[in-house]
Amino acid sequence: MQNLSNKNMIHVIKDNISYLQFRKLLEYPEIAHAYTVGLDNNLRTVVNSGVTSNYDNGINKYKILCDDLGIDFNGCVRASLNHTPDIKIIPADIDMPFFDNDRIRHDGIITNEKGINLITNSADCITLFLYDKEKGVIGNIHSGWKGTYNKILENALKNMHEYYGCNYRDIMIFICPSIRYCHFEVDYDVFELFDTRFREYSNIIRKKGNKWHIDTVLINKYMSLDLGVKEDNIYDSEICTVCNKDTINSYRAHGKSFGLNAGIIGMRGKVRCLKKN
Repeated sequence: MQNLSNKNMIHVIKDNISYLQFRKLLEYPEIAHAYTVGLDNNLRTVVNSGVTSNYDNGINKYKILCDDLGIDFNGCVRASLNHTPDIKIIPADIDMPFFDNDRIRHDGIITNEKGINLITNSADCITLFLYDKEKGVIGNIHSGWKGTYNKILENALKNMHEYYGCNYRDIMIFICPSIRYCHFEVDYDVFELFDTRFREYSNIIRKKGNKWHIDTVLINKYMSLDLGVKEDNIYDSEICTVCNKDTINSYRAHGKSFGLNAGIIGMRGKVRCLKKN
């Protein structure tokens, strides 16, 4: 397997699991985090026609990941992938187990509770980890092109500010691997949407032949800076899922056979209170 370590990332490669970690986040031992890679690490949990093999295999991989990170799988909360701009606050009294509870119809989840581990999945879409060490708040955001267009990251940052009192200047943003400008090619209809909404941003769209390439990562950086996030607090993996299709699951590269990567972030500790089902 190709080692994807770079100035911002460390690639952990083991026999049964492979994942990336941000060097900066590793400076905070209270935080557990990872972004899974490896085509054999398909974190899908799908039940087809009553056959649970895919589901059981996916769940087992999540448990292996949690064990390796030293966190409890039973404390995991996973957002759905509905390409919404909506954010869900995860409280301490959330019903557990909650890993596959379909009541979470949000692509972004945030919490200030220890022991709750936030998960989103992706296969080219941007996964964004958020951390405010001053207020003890974390977030995990799934932002595809629709989420970026509808400003889900902006919504998440505003929720952290309004609900938990976070100062934008204290929030760190970690941009996981995703499809990048080099491969995010769209037709005129999507180009027109982005050109109209983000016209004030420079260098986000370029035309190549009859197609347009859009830099959704740069757009999310601009949105963060507009709210007051410090540029020095934005850490980019600088890894394209399509360019690294031999190592990372990618919808554009693999088509219908695509797998899912998982991004997980949690604050270590014991949950204060959990409701029992």
